[in-house]
Amino acid sequence: MSQQVDRVNFSITVIVLLSMSVPLLVFPEQSAAVLKTAYAWIAETFGWFYILTGAAALAIVLYIGMSRFGKIRLGDGDPEFSTVSWISMLFAAGIGAGLMYWSGIEWAYYVQAPPFKAEPFSHEAYLWSASYGLHHWGFVAWALYCLPTLAIAYPFYVRRIPQLKYSLSAHYWLKGRERSALARLMDSFFMVALIGGAGSSLGFSTPLIAAFIERLTGIPANFALELVVVAVCVVVFAGSVWLGLQEGIRRLSNFNIVLALLFLAAVLLASDTLFLLKMAVNSLGFLFQNTLAMTFWTDPIDNTGFVGDWTVFYWAWWIAYGPFVGLFVTRISRGRTIREVVVGMLLLGSMGVWLFFLVLGNHSLGLQLSGELDVVGIMQSSGGNAAVVAGLNTLPMAALIIGVFAVVAVIFVATTYDSASYTLAATATQSLDASEDPPRWHRVFWAVAIAILPIGLMYAGGIKEAQTATLVVSLPLTFTFWLSGWALLKSLHEDHPAR
Repeated sequence: MSQQVDRVNFSITVIVLLSMSVPLLVFPEQSAAVLKTAYAWIAETFGWFYILTGAAALAIVLYIGMSRFGKIRLGDGDPEFSTVSWISMLFAAGIGAGLMYWSGIEWAYYVQAPPFKAEPFSHEAYLWSASYGLHHWGFVAWALYCLPTLAIAYPFYVRRIPQLKYSLSAHYWLKGRERSALARLMDSFFMVALIGGAGSSLGFSTPLIAAFIERLTGIPANFALELVVVAVCVVVFAGSVWLGLQEGIRRLSNFNIVLALLFLAAVLLASDTLFLLKMAVNSLGFLFQNTLAMTFWTDPIDNTGFVGDWTVFYWAWWIAYGPFVGLFVTRISRGRTIREVVVGMLLLGSMGVWLFFLVLGNHSLGLQLSGELDVVGIMQSSGGNAAVVAGLNTLPMAALIIGVFAVVAVIFVATTYDSASYTLAATATQSLDASEDPPRWHRVFWAVAIAILPIGLMYAGGIKEAQTATLVVSLPLTFTFWLSGWALLKSLHEDHPAR
């Protein structure tokens, strides 16, 4: 089977990558201002559409997984990877090191400006702040990953279309026009959105890793140190993607999941264990009680900005990542049933994320409540990264725990980016069979290339610019989710009519 580079997709993506990155590096202030204006307009005009897309994705995925279609097997034979490795890889690809930052500090943003008209720092504000992160990283997020996974995996494995591209999710509509302008447009949307989403993730995680290094070594966490961190991460995930799925990505993902669980166990036992356990149960109950309200809330009356700043941003982030995660999970899911994919992503993916919020997030929230540490004050004066480090610094053997956390963060960057490099290479390859991988040089090229944008985002300002870039690049892709979901439902009903 030919593995020639798809020159059109390759060229378009490189051009867009440079056109996004160069202005950020050459005109950082002006670029940040343009991004801010674009963000405000998109969040205000299309925020309701992002909310509706998330709810629809969850409904479709649950319907397919729980219906007769759930028994359909993707590909022939036994699963290529063990269940543990499969879960480790799909989780590591789906969340990235951005989770390391947000799980520890997201509540602190919410408690200052809580949703649903709660008073800042009130009892109700703390309840919302401890639970809203679980919603933003929970079922809807993983549904936005799962829908493109199923939409790509079904034609790839069941209809046996030898292309691992996002446009494959619209195969029902294309049918023989896989290299048409529409197909190339979908793939271009995906590749640009992935670069923007991946750039945002590295833009969040790199300053946090630099803050860990400053705590451990005393080296100032400035832009130069952040560049060194990016370089180290690039070396790690380029090496992993060079080794491939079995030898590189699988082993790195397995190792990091074990290390992450050990880290969480250490925080749980070293912190106020009883408070964390009670708060975890309470937060989950509050989440399930208010899931429908959070899922459909567009804030049309008060327009507080909460939905635009947070929920719309997160749905845009998941949509930007969705096709990439879909392509990667498709590649590692040969031999799995549709129901296994749905349960693995929605349930196990959400539970894995929630562990970080329930342990790491509630640890710093407990410090704020007890008065032991003014986490919010530190965040306001020195930034969120300093607040995360300060929270961990209150634990026994803080240096060891922070060191382990730094390693986990670096590897989560690597496992996300080697997966992203793999799927970019696959999309820019003309055709691939189910057992084939893109050429090594091609995978490594993208491993290096996708580090350019986050450097520009960090130089232009950091977290807010990263959030803004994600929303801007994801808008065209949002419309394709509806196209893909409809195509999947049509294909399933056509191939498996009700008896």
